[in-house]
Amino acid sequence: MTIGEPLLEVVDLQKLFPLGGGAFGTRRGTIHAVDGVSFTIEKGRTFALVGESGCGKSTTARLILQLERPTGGSIRFRGADVTRMRRSELKGYKKAVQAVFQDPFSSLSPRMRVRDIIGEPLSIHENLGGRKLATRVSELLDQVGLQQAAGAYYPHQFSGGQRQRIAIARALSLNPEIIVLDEPVSALDVSIRAQILNLLADLQDRLGLSYLLISHDLAIVEHMSHAVGVMYAGKIVEMAPGPALYGTPLHPYTQALIAAVPIPDPTVPVVTVVGGEVPNPAHPPSGCRFHPRCPLNDPSICPISEPQLLEEERDHLVACFRVDEARRQLVKLEPRLAGGVEQPVA
Repeated sequence: MTIGEPLLEVVDLQKLFPLGGGAFGTRRGTIHAVDGVSFTIEKGRTFALVGESGCGKSTTARLILQLERPTGGSIRFRGADVTRMRRSELKGYKKAVQAVFQDPFSSLSPRMRVRDIIGEPLSIHENLGGRKLATRVSELLDQVGLQQAAGAYYPHQFSGGQRQRIAIARALSLNPEIIVLDEPVSALDVSIRAQILNLLADLQDRLGLSYLLISHDLAIVEHMSHAVGVMYAGKIVEMAPGPALYGTPLHPYTQALIAAVPIPDPTVPVVTVVGGEVPNPAHPPSGCRFHPRCPLNDPSICPISEPQLLEEERDHLVACFRVDEARRQLVKLEPRLAGGVEQPVA
């Protein structure tokens, strides 16, 4: 498989959670955590999901990792439907799709030495032991910029950035094709974030890795991603290649996210950001789910009909009835577009 070819395809993915607590144990409703999400992760590329907390990003990641079973839709890896795989086939898929989580301290066992943390997947899945296992662990430590001696220590003896390097080494141990990065640097000091992001980019170039990046930080997403999906209330409302999305955001919600990013320049005027909260996933709004907060809301259509994710420009999909009006709003965001968002990362 060559760089740029579809590796994992998510089609109309859905995850509904029953909401209990009613009289006599009855269901009080349904939480629409992920509701009809579709996207493709290409070989050697990074696809990012961005949005406010509670929009469904992490649930989507858990579905792809098979930590949750989807209610509907499909996840296709190399053309095979993961949701229909037998246990033996699923074992191979789980080796190919690994994860790096937000907090490296809680994701690493405090009772295990680093060499055992990294070597455990190799012992279980590859039946490695002895000198071969020690050699492979040393190679992985070197790949993430740690010395071989680090294997003898425990996670609490390392800094946050070093612990995240250990987590990355563990994710690399089974030679995965895709790594799910769930807020991989949000728990780290700002001074360390760039080092970890550069490490991930270097590993992608050298190993041909694909990433699913989950983040609420637009600067990090712009820095890392080749394509971006913007999620709101369980749905993707805009999806485009990174430069197109950050250069010409066409959904009012995407524009609001970009407007909310602080720019360290007193000459850049403050842009009004939408208020309110992400809607209750147990009772999502009718029609467009963003319409209660949208400055471009048209009462004659937005609360009534649900917009479809349609191609407005080449490879640039938007779910909005007011795209033309949103396009006219871009003039207010000009100082923040085409690279302005990325400044806080540097």
